[in-house]
Amino acid sequence: MSLKPTCREVHRLVSEGQDRDLSILEKIRVRVHLAICDACTTFNTQIGFLRRAMHKFEIPADTPGTPPAPAKPDAE
Repeated sequence: MSLKPTCREVHRLVSEGQDRDLSILEKIRVRVHLAICDACTTFNTQIGFLRRAMHKFEIPADTPGTPPAPAKPDAE
């Protein structure tokens, strides 16, 4: 494993980094690559934008096909 990953590896790591904490080595490899690759830097920016947008997006509770809200435990 080299310090400079391929674009494919960086795309995978950027995507995985949205759902889990990357290791120190993974973070370093991504940062090294992003410092020299404009395409992957753009991809990283776009993924971050989409993630933030989806967190702000709310689906109304009465939308067909929306799963019901989880049941709250009864207070005793």
